[in-house]
Amino acid sequence: MHDTTVLGTLRARISGPITPRHYHPDDEEDALLARVLITSWSLATGRTLRSDVPPRLLTEDELIAFWADDTDAP
Repeated sequence: MHDTTVLGTLRARISGPITPRHYHPDDEEDALLARVLITSWSLATGRTLRSDVPPRLLTEDELIAFWADDTDAP
């Protein structure tokens, strides 16, 4: 019986993930780094960001409230 999963090396090489035209490999690394930093800060401070919008669409006040370092406050 023939393997019908891959229909030849040419087609296997052509197939791949569909990515936006503006995709850049650094975008993935930046997104991962952002997730790590946000998660670490959330765990350290107990604060969270809104989950209904991506972080890049949050307001300036929301970002300041989240990232403010008040550990030196009296």
